[in-house]
Amino acid sequence: MRRSSTTAEFGVADTVAAARPPALPPSPHEANAALAAGEASEPCAANEANEIPRGRRDAGYRFFEMLPAMLSLGVPLAAILLSLVDLRVGMLFIIAFIALTLVRAVRGGVDALRGFRRMRLAERVDWAAMAAETEQAVRRARACPAAPVEQLLGPATRALPEPFASTHDAFLRRLSADAQAVPLPSDVVHAVIVAAYNEPFEVIEPSLHSLAASSGAERLVVVFAYEQRGGEAMRERAVRLRHAFAPRFAAFIAVEHPAGLPDEIAGKGANITYAARELRSWLRLKEIDPADVVVTTLDCDNRVHPHYFASVTCAFVRDADRARRSYQPISTFVNNLWHAPAPTRVVAAGNTLWNLISTVRPATLRNFASHSQPMDALIAMDYWSRRTIVEDGHQYWRSYFHFDGRYAVTPIHLPVSQDAVLAASLARTLRAQFTQLCRWAYGASDIAFVGARLAAKDRRAPFGATLARFATLLDSHVTLACVAPMVAFGAWIPIVVGSLSGGAGTPLAMLLREAGSASANGAAWATHALGIPVSSAVEAVRASAFAGPNPWNHLFTAPPFSVAQLAAELPGMVGTVQRFALVGVAVTIVLTLLLTPRRPAHVSRRRSLGMLAQWVLLPVTLLCYNTASAVVSQYRLLVGAYREHFEVTEKRAPAPARAPRAESEGARPPHERVGESH
Repeated sequence: MRRSSTTAEFGVADTVAAARPPALPPSPHEANAALAAGEASEPCAANEANEIPRGRRDAGYRFFEMLPAMLSLGVPLAAILLSLVDLRVGMLFIIAFIALTLVRAVRGGVDALRGFRRMRLAERVDWAAMAAETEQAVRRARACPAAPVEQLLGPATRALPEPFASTHDAFLRRLSADAQAVPLPSDVVHAVIVAAYNEPFEVIEPSLHSLAASSGAERLVVVFAYEQRGGEAMRERAVRLRHAFAPRFAAFIAVEHPAGLPDEIAGKGANITYAARELRSWLRLKEIDPADVVVTTLDCDNRVHPHYFASVTCAFVRDADRARRSYQPISTFVNNLWHAPAPTRVVAAGNTLWNLISTVRPATLRNFASHSQPMDALIAMDYWSRRTIVEDGHQYWRSYFHFDGRYAVTPIHLPVSQDAVLAASLARTLRAQFTQLCRWAYGASDIAFVGARLAAKDRRAPFGATLARFATLLDSHVTLACVAPMVAFGAWIPIVVGSLSGGAGTPLAMLLREAGSASANGAAWATHALGIPVSSAVEAVRASAFAGPNPWNHLFTAPPFSVAQLAAELPGMVGTVQRFALVGVAVTIVLTLLLTPRRPAHVSRRRSLGMLAQWVLLPVTLLCYNTASAVVSQYRLLVGAYREHFEVTEKRAPAPARAPRAESEGARPPHERVGESH
């Protein structure tokens, strides 16, 4: 079905009142049937079959919730226990773990360079021209089904670099075989949901400017989703934004998310779900087919690449199974790097690097922060989860299981830039950074969500593919919690444990010798005090038990090296591995410098030196932020202390950027121009 109204007919600007809730939708079964027929309608709001449970979990679900913490604790515990049994085994375990970490670091560095190169190639492509040529190719293939592929090529298509050229060539071959199955790019409508809480105007305005500067901005439907909890000031901000930007888009819809709605955690997932339901009502009013609509969710500090929506259009048209796809750009945390403090700059650089890596690993690519998904799929699966504080990553798993494993994320190799964490003071910034990372690390809650469905008897997703994804998910969270401390301190575990035995034997042998000595003394006392020949009995049992060859004898003999030798050799080997790891650090530094925006004129040149000196903080941020946030989140799942409150991240515009707005904002003091973001 195609919409009956053209984009010129839906240029409106409206504010949706919080008091008008969306209509109640039909059941999930009806929605799934409608999706299969291409006429999706809204499903039941409480889709329990594909939601995180609330309240008491069953034993199986609790096991999977506890699993990441048990494994994260199990890695150092295994090193200790193996060293107690045999120092050689403990040392080999540490070496193998650190060697595996080195291999992963090298692979990550290579993939980061590949991701950066692919991003630069994508930035040089004129995606608007590509969309226009794709439109011509579809029309030509429909008019002349037997047209050869060469006739479908235009100048922009011929100039495509690899790997984009191969992907588009495969699409053109499929197009020439069945042109009717491919939609026209001009039929695709982009709706953008911008989520906000109480952020200042200066944070939000550049994001909407970036949307207005996008190719095809006049066809964008922008939904500004803000929270009633943000107060009257946020409501005034929404009105001001609507007046400033509505003429630049096809439509600007301001939606206020009411506070205190049942069965939801107040946060981004609930906010954008409420906004998407209002968008659905608006699409019905304009008679626009949801199958033609791609919905992009953005935080209010996100700035899209000018060709992002054109690139998504091309990818959406190319995908044969487009209803079961989502589209993931590269999130780069660079907007305010020149103003953020050094610790948060280092954390932001690491996050950017990981997003670059992910885009060249399509098998493990997941939804993160900003992403795009077809509206008909969102309607069928009841939009986003309203029960989790990590709605972006969780959306991947909801989609995966909703479509019985037939779901994938298509990388869009263009950046959507975001702010690094910057609050009103250094102390508040450091706290806000940790809060944000704890929220992201709480994505470990997805392990139970996936594990329970993997173990279910009535699972519909393929077992092998789901098991591989589950293992990858589990590994990522365990790695986040234990790699940094194991690399930093793991080499000392065999040394410290070995020193307990004084170098005379394995620690277990020492413990058993001490226990044997204590038992012998006890037997001698019993013989003397009670007149019972206990000592003779103990010696007889010992002689009979250890007569002949003993397969456990190696546990009670000294290893062929001393603790001093171990202390001299193991740290040296680990140090060699760590020096190799510096190559990955160097790659991170170089890519961060290449991605950093030009230094603003009002920023001192000395700040450039700080951009280099900041990397001495890398070990501190890895341990105090990445590891600590993962440990805290996994511990909460271990003990069942669930996070059901969305702690927003405080945001503020850099001071020089705020000054010109002082008069227009009523000359409010600086602390009132500080907000919080999802």
